[in-house]
Amino acid sequence: MNTVAIMIGVLYLISAVIVVASKNSFQAVIWFGIMGSLSAIVMLLAGAPDVAMTQFTVGVALVLIVYIMALKRQRRVRLGFVNVPSMIEAGSGGLKGLEWEIMKRIDEKEGYHIEAMAFESREAAIKAVEAHEIDILCGAFTQEELSGDTRGIAYLETSIFDFEGVEVDFVKLKQLSRMSVSPRPVFLKKSNYVFIVSRSSEDLARILSNDIENMVKDGRMEKIVGRYL
Repeated sequence: MNTVAIMIGVLYLISAVIVVASKNSFQAVIWFGIMGSLSAIVMLLAGAPDVAMTQFTVGVALVLIVYIMALKRQRRVRLGFVNVPSMIEAGSGGLKGLEWEIMKRIDEKEGYHIEAMAFESREAAIKAVEAHEIDILCGAFTQEELSGDTRGIAYLETSIFDFEGVEVDFVKLKQLSRMSVSPRPVFLKKSNYVFIVSRSSEDLARILSNDIENMVKDGRMEKIVGRYL
């Protein structure tokens, strides 16, 4: 009995430290729920099952649901995109592609509520970011397409080629090849694909940058890229 209580106490302290040290609110809320569950177990072991049940139903389940719903509403992310095969495109089953796969994984980790909006042209999409009408923009954009009112979060290196006097990136070159066009590209320079983020969403940019860095380190990014490119 004493051993179990000590173990629960240690787990409670560890959970409390994780709640304080958590870098994102969603993770903190989950560990707060674990703390509440441990408290309910202690009350049950102390011979107060009615108090333990109240703690679990109100102090854990209800509070956890309310917090998660509040975070979902607070973290509403307006995602703009331009259809680019393999990168992000709308289909009958919803969005798909490399960039959507990355955003979906970050969404699952951070607890965002993503509202997607399609744009017909790249120019209109960039203007929407500059006007703070959307938070993040996807669509195989490279760092060359950034403006002074936007910020780019790089996630994948690419190359820029000259194709008949027009600068194209690797994905565009791949599309031309699939269209039976016989491109004779000339390599120009190295670049990066980026998620374009509004200057009014600096907090979102930091979280996005950190999550992408972690995905690169643990190998998830390489697996995603391998599936689509």
